[in-house]
Amino acid sequence: MPSESKKSSDLSRITFSLDAFDERVITMMAEKRKQSRSETVRNLIHNWIESNTNTLKSNYDIDLNDITRDIEITDYDQVIQSTIQKILTYSELFNEIEFDIFAEQLKVSKKILRDIIFDYKNKLEKLGVRLRIRGKLIIKEE
Repeated sequence: MPSESKKSSDLSRITFSLDAFDERVITMMAEKRKQSRSETVRNLIHNWIESNTNTLKSNYDIDLNDITRDIEITDYDQVIQSTIQKILTYSELFNEIEFDIFAEQLKVSKKILRDIIFDYKNKLEKLGVRLRIRGKLIIKEE
């Protein structure tokens, strides 16, 4: 559900009006589930979107796979950039560190850490950090 992946205060807001009938149904649904009305509406919308992929594609030319890919790319880029910043900070604390421990400390997968060391080598070096992998260790070169 959308609310499980983010705090509701982080989500964008949409304001709309309900007639008396719809409001009563939403209120009753919310009470049954012990959740807010906005959470109930958010869940209804999310479930409708997931259940109507063909309608979205045929009537609105919206491909949910494209949207998912775009979000994953954006999220991945944000993870990479924030991890690079953490690497800069943490690199002051070691000359060598076990690969697994460093990935755990950075709270990223070993694959992402490996991608950063290999694919963002030049960026790291421009920022003053030269890292090499030697066996199970990450070595900081001066």
